[in-house]
Amino acid sequence: MKASNSTTYRSMMLFLNSTTSKLQDLQVATATGRKMNAASDNPAGVSPVLLTRSRMLSAENHYENNLAAIDRLKAQDTQMAQAENLINRAIELTVSAGNGTYSSYEREVLASEIGDLRNSMVSLANGQMDGKYFFAGFNDLTPPFVENPAHAGDPTQPPMLYQGDQGRKQLEISPSETETVNFTGSAVFLGDEDGDGVTDPGRVDIFAVMTGIEEALLADDAAGATAKLGDLNTALEQISINRSQMGVVANRIDRANENIQDMELDLEEVLSRYQDADLIESITEMTQQEQALQAAMDVTGRLSKLSILDYLR
Repeated sequence: MKASNSTTYRSMMLFLNSTTSKLQDLQVATATGRKMNAASDNPAGVSPVLLTRSRMLSAENHYENNLAAIDRLKAQDTQMAQAENLINRAIELTVSAGNGTYSSYEREVLASEIGDLRNSMVSLANGQMDGKYFFAGFNDLTPPFVENPAHAGDPTQPPMLYQGDQGRKQLEISPSETETVNFTGSAVFLGDEDGDGVTDPGRVDIFAVMTGIEEALLADDAAGATAKLGDLNTALEQISINRSQMGVVANRIDRANENIQDMELDLEEVLSRYQDADLIESITEMTQQEQALQAAMDVTGRLSKLSILDYLR
């Protein structure tokens, strides 16, 4: 079939348009560092890229939530450590109260310090972060512990009342793993794990123990005060056990975050395979396309100048 000048010209224009389009794509890829800047660049890669990005977003959310939980657990651990210090000091004072040479005035001074220690323990039990109380369960906008007015008239009544609940907050630390990230005040300070209002066997109401020692010393009852040394040791163990459990939770969340970081690296590699351009390859191909485009433009320019008069010389 005989090719006319117009046919040749149209073919060259199609080639120019195609080459220009490829060159623009390569220029964008080189500038952005990505070979996939639109769905049309790789239709088959759209679904994997969207899925990978979704997984990366989920992993990032888990990671940030875990960091916030770890911060709260660290703050609670600080409260627990201070509580242990308070109990240790109470033990020292109670042992001193058993000194037979102490006068009633000296025991009254000891009682005053024990009372201060108890008040400090209440402050720790009512500790909060970002306006939310650590040990109140789900009812974390309300201070978990308040003075019991009934105790003044009836020493058998507990000195402190628990206003929180038994809510255990579950945090999804990874897509297939959850962890309890709070400890209730009734379990930690009242020794009442199930929240039935009764101190569990082998546990103590720490506030009641410290208040009992204070009242015994105010009554100059050294024997009554020192009789509670065993309860103070139980209180120390009670705090330590909860603190250890808290440490286990924090370590588990730390491991989850380490796994999330590893997973994010793997997901970034997957995303890179679909999206990232090989800059050396892109620049080389772009140079080749520029040369092809220049050559095509030269040829097209010459064709556009041809006429029948060029052949009638």
